[in-house]
Amino acid sequence: MSRIIFLVMAFIPLSLHSPYLMQAWKSSRLDHYDWIFFLLFLPAAFWAVRGEKTYKYDFYALFLLVPALLPAVMTSLHHINALGVAASVCVIFAVVWLLYSWKIAYRIFPAAVILLLGTPSSSYLLSLLLMCPVFLAWTVKILLAVLCFFWIWCNRHFDLRMNRGSFFFSAAVFCSCLLLLHTREIYFEGRSFIPEFSGRIGEYWGRKIQPDENTKRFFATSMVQQFRYTGSNTDISVLAVKCGNDIHEIHPASHCLRTGMWTVLSEEILYLHSNFAVTEIDAKKGNYRILVWVWYSSPQFSTPGFLGFRRHFQVGKQYYTYQISIPVSKDAEQSRTQLWNFVQLLKKEKKK
Repeated sequence: MSRIIFLVMAFIPLSLHSPYLMQAWKSSRLDHYDWIFFLLFLPAAFWAVRGEKTYKYDFYALFLLVPALLPAVMTSLHHINALGVAASVCVIFAVVWLLYSWKIAYRIFPAAVILLLGTPSSSYLLSLLLMCPVFLAWTVKILLAVLCFFWIWCNRHFDLRMNRGSFFFSAAVFCSCLLLLHTREIYFEGRSFIPEFSGRIGEYWGRKIQPDENTKRFFATSMVQQFRYTGSNTDISVLAVKCGNDIHEIHPASHCLRTGMWTVLSEEILYLHSNFAVTEIDAKKGNYRILVWVWYSSPQFSTPGFLGFRRHFQVGKQYYTYQISIPVSKDAEQSRTQLWNFVQLLKKEKKK
């Protein structure tokens, strides 16, 4: 009976995030259907452990349970709700491991993966890693859930089990590889750059463009401005957003481009100075090709990547995101130079 009580208590950290989950499922187009994975978790977990015997306590689980509890229940320390949800799933898995042994924990691990697939922003993260539109990332999540059910079937049919040391070593290597792909982007902090867009910037004459209704609806709690500057036989488009309190309104430019059926030819961090960097995106749609520079700023810092921005985001504070784009006719280097000159002119205007 005591094991059942502790097992029920393991779901308390996840229940604390229920308001956030409900809000994400309701308001975010990226996470609208992720509640399905929470429902799939129930039959998966039941099937995974059905008929299994109860084993002795395994206190090795404390090495996972203790560090998972802090981010699960103290979201105010890291301000990343999705991390709190993911950590809460780890708490559930660790408690099952503690109460029922590693064998049962390994059996239920595929069900825990299904539960993780319901974490808000998981579709975005998967689309970022796979460089694909969100609808394809969501399809991949469904396929992963199917594979988890197949994994459960294999575990039961062939009595498969991985040694816990090998399991966690493999998991650590996998997570480390993912982190290394984005470490520099996440932790780079440059000088704050919040430009002002006037009617004339150097040789460029500009005009303000009224955002359409879809743009206004998308940036419901944010203030969005769009400009178009003409000069030197080229046009430069600007999207400037003063971020509101809903982080779901802000997405990486490459993600939005892929959703709009653009093909992203390349995406990389470009260091304009030692203390300032942008994400440069080379994208193509049909015969039309553009080069986009993106950065995020607060009054204290700037960062070129969304993950770095997301690491700092706190409700109630001021953040800005900027996207400037230019057509590429033949030579991308020429377009890159024009963007460089435009940014330098913006910096000069800022100093006046």
